[in-house]
Amino acid sequence: MALLNNAWATRQNYLRGVRELMFFLDKRPEDCTVDELKAYLVHARDHHGLSSSSVNLRVCGLKYYCRVVVGRLDLVVKIPNHRHQRYFTEVLSTQEVQRLFGACRDMRQQLVLQLIYEGGLRVRELIRLRVSDFDKQLRIITIHNSKGRKTRTVPYGDQLRQTLVQYCKARGGVPTDTIIESITEPGNPLTQSGVRHIVREAVRRSGIKKRIHPHTLRHTFAVHYLNFGGTLPQLQRLLGHEHITTTLHYLKYAHVVEPPPISLLDTLLQGK
Repeated sequence: MALLNNAWATRQNYLRGVRELMFFLDKRPEDCTVDELKAYLVHARDHHGLSSSSVNLRVCGLKYYCRVVVGRLDLVVKIPNHRHQRYFTEVLSTQEVQRLFGACRDMRQQLVLQLIYEGGLRVRELIRLRVSDFDKQLRIITIHNSKGRKTRTVPYGDQLRQTLVQYCKARGGVPTDTIIESITEPGNPLTQSGVRHIVREAVRRSGIKKRIHPHTLRHTFAVHYLNFGGTLPQLQRLLGHEHITTTLHYLKYAHVVEPPPISLLDTLLQGK
């Protein structure tokens, strides 16, 4: 999988699915019947409470193993994909975002939340940020090796710049490499669980009762961007979506004011 340029997280998810199946059925995937493979997927969904996306990661792992490792194409076509369930995307109001920022107990927490919201970042993108990724003149952040191994840029404004300056002062100087370090492991970047802990603590202190995760701020960025006049193609680029159909999902939660209808004929012949 590494030779095929699969991302590390993809490789781990694929391997997890094969390991879990072998533990559950005590046999290799190629020795299973289709009904046994389906029984494992149902068990993974119901017993472990996995989402549709997580179940489909297991499906992809099994199909990859059957196709590439053992050449069992007959099993590949018979392993069903799990039908996606549509869930409500939790989105914060502008007032709730301000409350969340106000609940941060230090500049480090403030910077974590502002970076996710300002750039619509994924957690993995946040913890990989380096000092060299920030262009202070152009006010852009370069996100390297994002989902799908893509690189993109996102702009940032004066508020985030000020937070960065204050954070560096509180830290005792500009970081040499990693923007946000782990407190428990100085010199190492903040972990994904560390980001989740920071968000959980800010939510608790803010008194907001919604179920909020780090990715909630990315969803909120997307909806607010549309509410404040951003376009779908712009948002697609900023979020790093490969397909605009993924970005269209946010239209359900945005309050986009449509311009009044225009007459092409009046516009064309105006002034004649």
